[in-house]
Amino acid sequence: MSEQNREPALHNEALEEAMKTFKADQTNENLVKIMTHLEKATVMQPAMIPGGADQKEVKELLEKSRGGTAPVKLAGKMQPRPIILKNDKGEQFFAVFTGQSQIPGNQKYPAMMFLPFKECSKMAVREELKLSGVVLNPFTDNLVIHKAALDMMNRKDAQISLEDKIARDMLSKRFYEDRQCFMEKIGSEKEAFAFACYREAWLKERGDAAAFPYRQEDFGVIALNISDTLHMARIGLAEGGAVKGWCLCVFCCYNPKSGDGIYYLIVKGAPKQKNRLLAVDEQGVCTELSEAPEEGSELYELIGRVPWADRA
Repeated sequence: MSEQNREPALHNEALEEAMKTFKADQTNENLVKIMTHLEKATVMQPAMIPGGADQKEVKELLEKSRGGTAPVKLAGKMQPRPIILKNDKGEQFFAVFTGQSQIPGNQKYPAMMFLPFKECSKMAVREELKLSGVVLNPFTDNLVIHKAALDMMNRKDAQISLEDKIARDMLSKRFYEDRQCFMEKIGSEKEAFAFACYREAWLKERGDAAAFPYRQEDFGVIALNISDTLHMARIGLAEGGAVKGWCLCVFCCYNPKSGDGIYYLIVKGAPKQKNRLLAVDEQGVCTELSEAPEEGSELYELIGRVPWADRA
């Protein structure tokens, strides 16, 4: 960070507007909009100067930085460490601000870091810090972004495997394009249909000359007609078999009367964390919902999540 005489201009107006919208209407769709803005945002993160730093230097830097509101270059023993907040449950969070206007005038910090939110996100999920996430604008919006959502953001930067891309993007697209046909085929052909869908998507991505490495027995399908308004199919990707991706299984939910559909994913959690439940919508937007149901209770719990009421 180079020395400047004034605070860098942060252009987070769209992010702040998305946060206001979410506060009034706390839907997954509105949360996704916040996360999308955060992926591109530069934010302010308050920090402490390590105890071993020369106190005279600290005082001079505080004066130079106008109480932590203007950037100055810090290095060596002066390298700042992010401030950690603790709530009444004992959970710990990084504090992050979208702009100077979100910090009360009487609130001073020893140092302020200006950095991409993605960098803050990567640090917040480090196991040794034992954080629960990040809190945005704690004095105004007080919006908590939990560690699971940060893991999802960080995972987007990593190379996604082709089998995961098929499960998340291609199979969901095929389901939404013709839900009735998809459910009829998965119900009648089961593993053969799942195998054919993966093979077609694989060859489309890699080319006709690419060898398709999976076998039909690498897939497991359960198809159930729960009621007149709810048909469900679970497509399992055999762990320990050839399919070794991030996605463990998908659930396709379909209402034959209304044509409504939902596509769920259960994916592996981060190290030492439980598996996660995600949903993909008709536009292909993938949203994390919660911890995944325990194995064996997945169908029962997902039935309870289906938004259409008549499941008798």
